[in-house]
Amino acid sequence: MGHHFVPQFLLRNWAMNGRFVSYYFQQDAARVIENEKATVASACQIADLNAFFAVPKSQRDFPEKEFFTPKVDTPAARALDVILKNGIRALTMEQRFDWSRLIVSFAVRTPETLREMGPREVGKAFDIVEAAATGPPQDERRVTALIQANMQSFKRNFPLRAAMELSIDRGKLRAVEAMTWWTRRLSRPAVLIGDRPLLTSPRARYPCGIPLDDPTCLIALPITPNEVFFASASRRTRDKMRKMSPAKIASIVNEEMIVRSTCVFFANKSLSSFVTPRVAGKTNGTWPMDRRNLG
Repeated sequence: MGHHFVPQFLLRNWAMNGRFVSYYFQQDAARVIENEKATVASACQIADLNAFFAVPKSQRDFPEKEFFTPKVDTPAARALDVILKNGIRALTMEQRFDWSRLIVSFAVRTPETLREMGPREVGKAFDIVEAAATGPPQDERRVTALIQANMQSFKRNFPLRAAMELSIDRGKLRAVEAMTWWTRRLSRPAVLIGDRPLLTSPRARYPCGIPLDDPTCLIALPITPNEVFFASASRRTRDKMRKMSPAKIASIVNEEMIVRSTCVFFANKSLSSFVTPRVAGKTNGTWPMDRRNLG
């Protein structure tokens, strides 16, 4: 079963009849692929990404069906509807928390987090447990054998459980909720969405990570092709972004989206001349990505 790591309700805002144009670099072809028939249903998903291993069949898709969809994405979709129709100020306190939960969840549901960082940290934790074991040798051997036999399920299930817990971490949610929120609307569609859509300044190590411990932290999330959501606790950061022209905002958000994503999407081919050379340059090293940042 395919599990989305970018909610479909967000991607749909870039689609017409469920389709949009995708751009990504294909190594085998050594070129940028422009797919005019990409679909929301198939975009930003990986088979069994949010599935538990070695559990009863009824519990296998629990993270996707019982947590991310009903407790994160569905409430956030309702909050986004309010933002688009009536603005940030129309959100209730509950809806602000719903939207904050979506923002926080992006950082822990990317493939990088679930398939790279998570298993690595689990391995480190078990190394520490084994190194600190002080029981009888036969007990230590049993524990080691148990860990080795179940390592694959540990590596998959632990990060997923951690991702769900972090998505509802009250401290993180309060930090985002307490920021000043605003949106910038462009006069025409000009903003990309990517498969790592949450952008921040300063950049976090992993895509969609949020440096909440940095007082200048800026969060940016495109919510339609002509509107971007922003959040920051820093007045200086807010003032700087608010002084930017809409064209500058579109350019800097689009470039950062290309830097952080492996695939980007737009409603049509009108941004092809902007996207294609940058996606190619990102791969072959001819585009100075380190100079591009939201801040």
